[in-house]
This record gives sequence, structure tokens and C-alpha cells, in this order.
Amino acid sequence: MAVPSRSQEQSHKSHRSRQAGPSAEKKDQTKKRKRDASQEKTHNPKAFAFNSSTKAKRLQSRTTEKEQRRLHVPTIDRTIGEPAPYVIVVHGPPKVGKSLLIKSLVKHYTKHNLNEVRGPITIVS
Repeated sequence: MAVPSRSQEQSHKSHRSRQAGPSAEKKDQTKKRKRDASQEKTHNPKAFAFNSSTKAKRLQSRTTEKEQRRLHVPTIDRTIGEPAPYVIVVHGPPKVGKSLLIKSLVKHYTKHNLNEVRGPITIVS
């Protein structure tokens, strides 16, 4: 007896629901009932009401306190004084010259050689 290979096996079709007859009519009726029931729902005013009046008062007072705090935050005038320093990030894949760039910048501004680049470097010029 020969065993059928995978390509010769019978392909099974997926299940198709009934489109006529008593089973299909029954399904149609249940679908229609569900659709009608979903349309009959009205607004429930108690659904979004608070459960505890104490908690509601606390929440309301907290929101008003937050609003008042936002209105009374002192604004700081940052135009006076020295500007913020420049922050430069050297980012890229390996072996493209990031360390070489940093070493050459340090040598240019400080006149010192840098053997290894480790961690953040701060240059004041």
C-alpha cells in the first residue's frame, strides 16, 4: 500500500455556514434581536454619577488647588546672566571617527593630547 505524499493529500475546505433553511433563519432572527436590543438602550444617568459625595468634594477641591497653583507659579526671567552652554553629542556606528573628532577638538581648544575618550568631556573656552 502506497502512502500518499503531502502534495497528494486531500485538501479540506473550511466550514461554510448555512445560507438557507431553518438553521439560517434561526441565526438571522438572533442577529436581528441583538441588533434591536442594542438600539433600544437609552442614556443611564446613574452610570457616570459619583458613588461617594466626600470623594467628589475632595476631587473637586484638588482640581481647584491645582488650577490656583498653576496661576500663581512665579515666572523666572532667564534673559539676565550668561546663556546656557552648548551641548554636543557625537553619535554614530563604530569605526567612523567619533573619537578622532573629539580628540582633535580637545587638542584644538586646550592644546593637550587626549589618549582615550571616556565619559562626558567638558571644555570651557
